[in-house]
This record gives sequence, C-alpha cells and structure tokens, in this order.
Amino acid sequence: MDLADVLAGLDDRPWGDVEHAYGSAEDVPAVLRALADDDPETAGAALHELYGNIWHQGTVYAATVEAVPYLARLAAAGYRSADVLVLLGSIAESEDEYGVRRGACRAAVAAHLPLVLPLLDAGDAQVRQGAAWVCGHAAGGERTWSALEGARPVLNGTRPGLEGTGPVLGTRPSLEGTGPGLEGTGPGLEGTRPSLEGARPVPEGTRPGLEGTWSALERRWVVEGEPLVRAELLAAMVRLEPAAAVGAATAALDPTGPAELRLAGVLACLDAGLPWSAVHHDTVLALLPADDLVSGRFDEDRREPLQTVVDILLRRATADDREAAFGLLEAALALPGPDARVEAVWAAGHACMNSRSAPGRLLPSLVRLLGDPSAAPGVLSLLGKTAGGAGGEVDGGSADVAGALADALAGLATGVGTATSTESGSAADSESGTSTGIAIGSGYGSGSSSGSSSSSSSGSGSDGTADQALAVLVTVAPERAAPLLAADLPGRPRALTVAAGERGLGTARAATLPFAAELLDAVRRRLANPGVQGNESIDLTLLLTSWGTRASAAIPELLDALPRVPLVGPKALVALCPADGQVRDRVVDRLRKATRTGPEEGRPAAAHALFELTGDAQPLRAAIRSGLSGKLYDIRDAARRSAELGSAGAELAPALRAALGEPGQGRTIPRLDADTELAEALWRITGEADEAVRILASVLAESDGPWFNWTGVRAARLAAQLGPAARTLRPVLESMLDTPLHAPACALALLAIGVEDETRRALADPVLTSAEHNADPDTALEALTSLGRPALTQDHLNRLTALADGDRRVVSSGLEHRIIRADERLRIRARATLSALGGPREPK
Repeated sequence: MDLADVLAGLDDRPWGDVEHAYGSAEDVPAVLRALADDDPETAGAALHELYGNIWHQGTVYAATVEAVPYLARLAAAGYRSADVLVLLGSIAESEDEYGVRRGACRAAVAAHLPLVLPLLDAGDAQVRQGAAWVCGHAAGGERTWSALEGARPVLNGTRPGLEGTGPVLGTRPSLEGTGPGLEGTGPGLEGTRPSLEGARPVPEGTRPGLEGTWSALERRWVVEGEPLVRAELLAAMVRLEPAAAVGAATAALDPTGPAELRLAGVLACLDAGLPWSAVHHDTVLALLPADDLVSGRFDEDRREPLQTVVDILLRRATADDREAAFGLLEAALALPGPDARVEAVWAAGHACMNSRSAPGRLLPSLVRLLGDPSAAPGVLSLLGKTAGGAGGEVDGGSADVAGALADALAGLATGVGTATSTESGSAADSESGTSTGIAIGSGYGSGSSSGSSSSSSSGSGSDGTADQALAVLVTVAPERAAPLLAADLPGRPRALTVAAGERGLGTARAATLPFAAELLDAVRRRLANPGVQGNESIDLTLLLTSWGTRASAAIPELLDALPRVPLVGPKALVALCPADGQVRDRVVDRLRKATRTGPEEGRPAAAHALFELTGDAQPLRAAIRSGLSGKLYDIRDAARRSAELGSAGAELAPALRAALGEPGQGRTIPRLDADTELAEALWRITGEADEAVRILASVLAESDGPWFNWTGVRAARLAAQLGPAARTLRPVLESMLDTPLHAPACALALLAIGVEDETRRALADPVLTSAEHNADPDTALEALTSLGRPALTQDHLNRLTALADGDRRVVSSGLEHRIIRADERLRIRARATLSALGGPREPK
C-alpha cells in the first residue's frame, strides 16, 4: 500500500473538533506522518508522542478513534508494523475512556481487523505477535477473567479508570524491555479491571468478524513455532472463546514445551475458568522465577506472573481457590532458588494487600525467610505494611509466631542474629524444599537488650536491614524496640519515623512506642545537637509529643530546638508543659517571643500554643490576620485556627470575608476548599449559619466533575454540621448521592437537615455502595449508624457483614504502607457498626 493511500483523507478529518490528553488533536496528523518517516529517530519520537496523547497512561480519547484507521493502515503497509500493532492492541484493551462513547475505541480497532488478520502470517515474529495481541482485544472485548467474580464494578459518576482514590503509591515498576514507548506506561494496577459480574457490557458492533478472527488465530496456532507468538495466540483465543480454547490451553501445559508457553497455558486455563489443579500448581513452581518469561509479552497487567496467578485465585472468592493461592505461595516461598523466593515474597505481599486472611496464613513462611539475605529486605518491607493492623501485632499472626518474629527482628536489629543463608542449591535445601532459617544469638533473651556497640555497627550497613528490622519491631513489640532504638538513635532513622507515628497537622497519630527513660535521654541528646534538623528533628519532637508530660524533662532541649521545628515544636511544648511552675512560665515566655521573632512559618503555631496555655488570643488573632492575606495554604490554616477561637475571634469576621474567593470566576480546588473553611470559621465565630450556607451553595455549584469530588465531600460535611439551617442545600445534596464519594457525607447532611422516613431508607443503598467501593468508607459507616436499624433491609445488613468479615480487603488504595492498617481499622469499625445496628437476623 502506497503511503499516499495509507494517509488518504488524513487532513479531511475533524481533528480540531476532537481532543486527546493534552487538548485539541490538531497536531495528530503531523505525528502520524512522522510515524511513517524513513528516519528511525523521527518515527520513534512520533510513536512516543502517540503514547502520550491518544493513549495516555492507558486512557483513550475521541482523537484515538480518529487515529485508529491510519494506524491500522500503517501497520498493514509495513510502517513500524510491530510497534503500531502493540499500540492498536493497547487502544483496544483500554477500558479507561474519556470524552468518547463507551466502546468506541475498541470498535474502531475491531472494524479494521481485516487489515490486521493477514499480519498473523508475517515473516517477522514480532509482527505476528502484535497481530495476535490486537485480535485478542479488538474481537474479544473485555478480558474473560472468570476468576474475577465479585470484583468492583465501575461506579456511576466516577471517571472511568479512577475507581477509589487512585493507584497505590510505591507500586513495583513495570519491567524494562516491554517494547518501544511502553516502559512504565501500563494502564493501571493489577486487579483493577472490572469483573464479568457488574462489568460494562460489550457494545454492539465491537466483535465483528468473530468467527473469521477465531479461525485465523486457530489456524496460526497450529503452525506457529515461536513460543512468545504461540503464547499471544493462546491468550487471544481464550479472550475470544474461553470454552473453545480449553483444549489448546491444556495442551500448552506439556512439561516438555517451552517455558513461556507453559506459563501462558496456566494463565489461559485460569482465564477460561478451569478449576485449579495439582498440574497447574506444579507447573507454576517449576517455572519460577517466571518474571523473565513474560518480558517479551505486551500485557502490562501481568508483568509478575506468580502475583497474577495468586490474584486470579483470590478474586474467585472461594475457600478452595483461596487455599490454592496460599498453598502455592507457601511452596514458592520455600523454593531453594533465591530469585524464586524474591518473586514469591512480592506475590505474598500482593496477597496480603488484598486478602485479610493472607498475613496470618503466610506469616510463618515469611518469618523463616528473614535469614535469607536475598529475601529479607522484601520480607521486612511486607512486615512493615502488615504490622499493627488491628492492635499493634502483626495482622493475623498467632502468639507463637509473633514471638518468633519478634526474636528474629530483634536479632537483625542488633546484629546478634544476622541474615545468613547456605548455598541456595545445597542438597539440604533441595531435599527439604525450605529456605534457611535465621540464627538468633543465644545472648539475646525475650526481655533483654544488647549493647550499643554491635547495634551501632549494624545500623551503618548500606542495606539498612538493621534499621528496617527495628522499624517493624517498633510496631510488633514496642517494649523490646525502645531500648534498641535508644542504643543507636542516629543510626535508626526509619525506626524513629515509625516510632514517631503518622504525621498530621503538627501532631502524631498512632504513635507506638511506650515511654522509656533511656529513650527519652537519647532523644534529648539528639535534639540538643544543632546539626540535627529536617525530618529527624520533626520525628524526635513528635515522639516527645506522644509521651506528654512524662517527657517534660526534655523541655529545655525542645525550647532550644524550637527554631528548627517551628511547626511541630509549639504543639509539643503544650503537650509536655507542666500545669504550673517556673518551667511553664519559661515555655510561655519563649512562645510569646516566637510569635514575634520566630520563623515566620511557625508564628501561627506558636500563637496557637500560647492561646492554649494562657487563653491570650491577641497574638493568635494577629497571626490569623497575617495568614488571611497570604497564599491559599496560609488562608486555610488561618481559617482553621479562627474556627477554634470561636467568639474570641469575632473581630476577625471582616478579614475572613475579605479572604473569600469570587463566586463564578472559575475557582480552583484549593480556592474552593479555602472558601469552605472560611465559611466554617465565620459560622463558628458569629454563630450565624445563613452566611455559611450561601458560601457552601456557591462552592457546590462549582464543584462539578471528578476532580472536584473531595471538595464536594468537604462542603457536605460542613452542611451536616450546620444542620437544619442548611435545608436550602437539600436539592444539590440529593443530586450528589449518585457519586459514591459524595454519598456518605451528603447522607449525613440530609439526616442533619431532617428528612422523611422514606428518604432515610433510600439513603442506605448509596451509602453502602460507597463503603463497598472504598470511596469514603469511614464516613459511610458513620452514616449507617445515623440511619439506624429501621432504615436498613436484611440485604443491607448482609452487605455490612461482608464489609466486616469478608476476606477481600475494602481499603485498596492510598499510601501503600497504610493500606492494610486502614483496612483493619475499617473492619473493626464495621463490626462495631454491625453490632450497634443489631447484626444480621439471618445468616448470609
């Protein structure tokens, strides 16, 4: 095909009327022409640009639909065919569509399958593989994962692909070598794809020529010799017709076949819905480590095969499949090869992040790996996420296992027990199938501490294993961790951060270390060092704050360090300050001085602390006035402090009003959030709700679209506090109930305003849906309690029981090291809510 024919009509398309990730698609014709350029660098740059605009991190657009015909022609004409086919297949695979009719992009690719099918017989194996990739997604529609029963469907009012609060931070990066322009641009995290149950239906017209596509794939499967191409063909066939592909999937398990194909066979069997068997189990174990076996595949969701297998089994949500997943992981964790164990630890982490029963089941196997230098860092990282789930212990662990874990961690933290292993291929390992255990020095008992010399040397290692182990011990056995942290405080920054607790607005939440005199002495010595600044000084201060007046001996050091910790120091002084005496007078004098001459960013905190200790509001009012004329962050901080002043801040009302944004002027999210906080401050200062309601009405009127969801939540929460005075907001609050993130806060607001019994009953379903999809589960449980038992049906109670006792974690996004703990807290609260509501009257 001549290039002129390939690009015929390109300039006649309405590119200016459609958009891609960066706005108008007027630039796309030039990029498509560059893709056909003879210069490899020019063509490569064009491909990279297309991955940034018409397929942006997995999202597709109206401009994508317009580009598909030209991409298909370019591939068929031999212009970078392999690369273009991968892009086409990725477009067809995407379920994250923005500004385009649902299924339009996949339908566009499917309509051009006649150009793609002949490429299944191309001489270049990568082109054949790419053609199979396109066929599977274009003709097959949604991935046929029979194992995904019960996965979360896409919610009304949520931008496709943005269920929850976004991807988990710290997710393992995609492997390199995934094809030009694809590194790190996978369409999302593993396991976010909707299930068949509740998934979007495949639109009419997206599976044209299904019979012809299947026949072409089957014919090629019979004669194809390249393992990676065969693997892609098999995956495509099972997407198209799972039942018809069972024979090929089973045949691919032949132990004499290529490893890449055997692995594809296991995945195809799972995708086809076949029960897990001993053959599948043994095949996976024999192929580990398996990550390299998929390095030449195009599916970014399946870059970690063992994790993928475990995820599919867990999502089937049956006791047998859960047992199969755990049994596979236990066997993999005991394999002799270090690379296999590393992959097993990673997969175990994924299981723990998604299954509530996984930590308790897998903990014994993980503890044994603390003696393996290759696996120990991954195990410690995982234990750091699972520790403290429900009450300080490692989630789900028995007392015996928790004790063994504490011993092992203490040994690693002090250097008395070191992570050592025998040769991974030794006869003992090979015969027993277990990894080498950790050796704990006999001198370390359950209640003793070691000297500082050994711990200090262990903390200076480049791998930080000792610090990492102590960080976990802080949560698992804080009373044992305290003396170890005191012995080498400078060399244990990670452990100190964990001990200081989760940070929030100058306070420490969930600080875990009990008061220990020797640790207090160590903190005082570090804080007295003027070279200790930044995060360490903040962590030291937060740890002192958590101890309260028991740490009052550290007040002199804290006063000297106040310029280094201007934001958290004042709050700490309030916590440590005695009720009266000379020390208190000294603290008050230093805070008063800090409000005038201390670091400018710390003056509001110092003034607030002074107000708490003395009741003198004048310095705080001055700091608030200054903040109200500053940037949006300063305005929000000033508004919060004003609200706490109450009637003592009456003279601030004019300044608060002057700090409001102008309604209808395209206010940004920070601006709208600031106005919400200003509305609350005015209400709490003046006691008049009408003004706050008017401000909230204007905020809600401009909080349209998915990016403004949390702004709407914050406004609804304030409306709930305003109560009946916010009745004029009822229509807009009711209209927001369809958005899961909004539903709980809006329900609380409507209940506070006052609604009829029929409306109360109607609120239960959207509130429960919000909790089930991790939109705003804490507020949802609060709303369910407020609704009361009469508003709930038996089905509602059954769904609440699943939240409390189901194995699948509800909290699935956020900061990675907090997910499990947040889910465990949610489970405890769900159980309490269920109990308060009387519990289910019949078994689910």
